[in-house]
Amino acid sequence: MRYSHPLQKSREHHILKNRYASSVVSWAWVIIAFLLVGFFFSFSSLDIKQVISGFAVSLIRTTIAYLLAAVLAVAIALSITANKTLENLFLPIFDVLQSFPSFALFPVLVIALKNSPETVIISVLAIEIIWPILFSMIGSMKNRRRDLEEAATIFGARSWKRLIYFTLPQLSPSIITGSIVGWGSGWEFIIGAELLVKTKFGIGAYLGTLGNNQQNVALAFGIIILLMLLYVINKLIWLPLLIRSTLYSAEA
Repeated sequence: MRYSHPLQKSREHHILKNRYASSVVSWAWVIIAFLLVGFFFSFSSLDIKQVISGFAVSLIRTTIAYLLAAVLAVAIALSITANKTLENLFLPIFDVLQSFPSFALFPVLVIALKNSPETVIISVLAIEIIWPILFSMIGSMKNRRRDLEEAATIFGARSWKRLIYFTLPQLSPSIITGSIVGWGSGWEFIIGAELLVKTKFGIGAYLGTLGNNQQNVALAFGIIILLMLLYVINKLIWLPLLIRSTLYSAEA
């Protein structure tokens, strides 16, 4: 027993050391990414204002669509997994809908919402993002530990308190995992969406302009810069959230 405390301190020190090293490496790669972005700007004919403002507009659209998709996914997953009848009714429908190409909705939405291109982009983008989050949550809910559910009930976790302090933390690994997949799909989708709707703002619209003007070198640099910026977001936001969500994971 006299060795337990030193061993525990050694283990904690080792964990902290690994986290510190991982953080240093992550920040080093982020700095390298920013340096590469500056390098590509200096050796290309890209308009830095157009790239940064276009990326910001696309980022806002993707973020709004993601938040809508995440809220809907949580509500739907909790509702249908709480009722076997609803699950048997809607799960096959959702399984078919996730395979339906979202781009096919553009003609209908453009005609219905012709005065609101932002609504068209965000709506179709949210439909694209929601499926990985929804099915990741459903899988987690179906495999949840019953003993933890019973323990939460015994300790008085009911209604909103149960949702906030037990259910959502328990589901956070699946939510973050599905969100990362959905976020990536959203960025693949928004480039085409901004081209189809023919909006004047957004990174997809700017890259489309470069392509139409046959500025192929600038287009290639623009795509590389977009990838670098998305890499920075993943390193600074999604990776820390993924690591933090593992604190709430429970093995069966």
